[in-house]
Amino acid sequence: MLPKIQFIDPKLPPSVVRSLQTMLADERFMLPYLLALSLFATALWLKTGDVVITALAMADVVLAVFRVGLVKRYRSSAALLPILLAIGVACSALLAALVVRAFSLGNEVAIALVVLAAAGHIPAVAIRGAAVPALAIPNVSTLFGLLIASALACGADYWAVAAILIFFWVGTLQQIKSLHTRLRDQLLAKEYMSRAALTDALTGLANRPALEDALEQRLATGFTIVAMIDLDRFKAVNDTHGHEAGDELLKSVATRILDELEGRHLVARLGGDEFAILFEAGCGAADATRAAERIVVALERPFIIGPNTVTISASIGLAASVHGDTVRSLARRADERLYDVKRGGRGYVAHDNAAVAAA
Repeated sequence: MLPKIQFIDPKLPPSVVRSLQTMLADERFMLPYLLALSLFATALWLKTGDVVITALAMADVVLAVFRVGLVKRYRSSAALLPILLAIGVACSALLAALVVRAFSLGNEVAIALVVLAAAGHIPAVAIRGAAVPALAIPNVSTLFGLLIASALACGADYWAVAAILIFFWVGTLQQIKSLHTRLRDQLLAKEYMSRAALTDALTGLANRPALEDALEQRLATGFTIVAMIDLDRFKAVNDTHGHEAGDELLKSVATRILDELEGRHLVARLGGDEFAILFEAGCGAADATRAAERIVVALERPFIIGPNTVTISASIGLAASVHGDTVRSLARRADERLYDVKRGGRGYVAHDNAAVAAA
């Protein structure tokens, strides 16, 4: 059984992987490329009249057309990368055969055309293949390998040519690696900045813009439940033990909320001692209520912050969406229920009428 080829590093974030795959599936340049290949094949036929070299050139055109069709069909499939690998290797093999045939004919125009085509193919593959070196390296290696083998087979007079091709081969591989590293670093930096813009720096939770974006998307798809959480007696901790202790407490609160939700649902810190939960699709009002009540109990347990033990509580307001709700209207109802809790004694969960009806 053949080993499975690792085309893209699985440790990369999904958004980076998608970006790399999108670059490979971009076919906007293919129309002028196909036109150039057709003119190339026509010029070879007119200048040489050789059936073999013309057939090889036309096979390259057919392969390029075949590639366009397969990319359209398998754009979102796991089969896309193996297909591109096979087509790339076949294309390089055809190009190498064209070079060898042109030199065997001794036709100067044909030699110039195929050498120009090969010279243009290498940087194009290096640049385009920088997204996935596992595709580019076999491609250019096939071309160089066949040309080097042909030069060596011609005898000692061509060994210098083989040596030069080897140096070009090594340089091309280094170029592919360098371009890939640069591209990868740029995409990772973009991913980091995107996450930072939607992440609370202190707790690592989602921030307000991230919650609002997610809430807007959820409302567009159906029933939505959101909870607003406010910590009781948090100001006293800040005033008594200092802001550093307050920051540590906020991080511990975030951890407890996440633990109670067992990795489900979106948790956000809105600022200060305010948190929010966007319950995942399919979560009913009864389940959301029970989860909120568990969080209230969990946050009542004492926190060890440095040498100090502090005790707080939490007030939670729940709201469920109704027809016509917007991000603002749903969040406002959850806030109103939260303030009801604050006025009613704190440390429990209150629901809006829609949540009660849904339960």
